Amino acid sequence: MEEISFDLVGKVLEEDIYSNLDILLLKKGTVLSEINILLLKKHRYKKVRVSEDLSFRSLYLQNIQHIEELFSDLVNNKKLDIREWFEKKKNLARIVQKDVSVIEKMYTIEADSTIFRHSSNVGLLAFYLGKLLRYSFKNKILLWQMGVLHDIGKLQINSNLLTKKNEDFTEEELHEYKKHPELGWTILKEVKGINALILNAARHHHENIDGSGYPKGIKVKYLPVMVQIITVANKIDKILLNKGNMITLLNELIEETRNNQLNPAIVVPFVRHMLRKHVGEQVVLSDGSIAELVFIYENEPSQPLLYVNANDTFVDLRKYHKLKIVDFA
Repeated sequence: MEEISFDLVGKVLEEDIYSNLDILLLKKGTVLSEINILLLKKHRYKKVRVSEDLSFRSLYLQNIQHIEELFSDLVNNKKLDIREWFEKKKNLARIVQKDVSVIEKMYTIEADSTIFRHSSNVGLLAFYLGKLLRYSFKNKILLWQMGVLHDIGKLQINSNLLTKKNEDFTEEELHEYKKHPELGWTILKEVKGINALILNAARHHHENIDGSGYPKGIKVKYLPVMVQIITVANKIDKILLNKGNMITLLNELIEETRNNQLNPAIVVPFVRHMLRKHVGEQVVLSDGSIAELVFIYENEPSQPLLYVNANDTFVDLRKYHKLKIVDFA
């Protein structure tokens, strides 16, 4: 039996749940959502019997395999209905729609860090960002498609480059690597019924809003917001797949936002959402001190209100710009 809390989201009920009036509230086999948890709390349930939901893991691993097959078909110019392909794979996106902990789950699953896993992750992250930004389901599905297909051009560059870090590239290797957005656009423009935003995402997911990206060096005026979302999702996955922790990720996103490379309208809601999950937890500050996350500000989430137990004081990081959170305690 486990105590009722939002940590149960995504787990499966092992028994039917009834109200005091013997009305069925939740059926055995229900994958618990936030709404289900609130319902259980309303009816003053203290504990329930649950098990891990293996459906996400299974669908996630299948999705990686299916993306590998899809990429092969597209690169080899096999004719297929791309809309029908995505329609059949919607189940995973529907789980992301309901599960607030999906990002954490993705990075606990053991799987090789391939281009296919990266493409799967960016698609799901893009859908998740669309959810945070209150996009319609139709546009969240489009974001998912854009994320899945954004890196297909990498299949036409030297495969050795896919396992190297950018800082390790020779000048010649970097030049070849930077061809992949145009190569992806070339592959996808031949696909019947392809959405123009999918083409844009393949071509421009390495562009920055200040014009410092590649391959065209274009600025925010010419970058659709949905393409900018793919850029952010791409960066999130690169950091987390390379074993960066959540605080490292959030700090890097905020830094790139301050440098006018990423859109704050995308980054700030994500940082706010992720940090609010950890209110009440202990964090390590850059001066080595330990503090508790007390309150996450709406517009400056990376500079929250903290409580330092050692000297019984509250610290508002908005007033201490040289001080920042570096890890969870």
